[in-house]
Amino acid sequence: MRIFWFITILLALTATVLPVVGCSAPQTAPAVQNGIPVTDTTTMLVDNSTSVSLTIAPLPVKPDKVELVYFHTKAPCHCMALVGDSIKYVVDTYFKDEQANGKLKLTMIVSDDPANFELVKKYDTLVFALWVTERRGSIEKTYTLDDIWLMTGDQDKDKLISYIRLKLTDILEGKST
Repeated sequence: MRIFWFITILLALTATVLPVVGCSAPQTAPAVQNGIPVTDTTTMLVDNSTSVSLTIAPLPVKPDKVELVYFHTKAPCHCMALVGDSIKYVVDTYFKDEQANGKLKLTMIVSDDPANFELVKKYDTLVFALWVTERRGSIEKTYTLDDIWLMTGDQDKDKLISYIRLKLTDILEGKST
């Protein structure tokens, strides 16, 4: 009976708690055989005489889909408008294929428009923010890219564009942190 409860708890933790706290499979490409990912088998010792083998399929490294949500105001100052324009420029210029095949989506939301109150509330966001959601199967990882705010002036426009492009490339390749 102890083994039953141990396996039940272990499976529950593996399926629910670990993905929530950020634990995941190592970020390496899974072995593929005939186009099917090969699984890993782990053997655990339950007590002195009993061991249990679990087969764990690796999570995909690259996200299935990436959604960018940029919050801005109706009348942003020049620096904030530059950030929004740069985000849109990078996505439209360097990631056309990813947009066309549905792998990358950019949504621009006017945060001070009362019609968007529910979205602002959902993201619990400031009036200016760039949110990223990575989807891998049923698992979502959502976070902001706050470093863009260190590059808001005209003198930093090229640096901002390079940063956004590199960051999106890394995210789409599964190299995000």
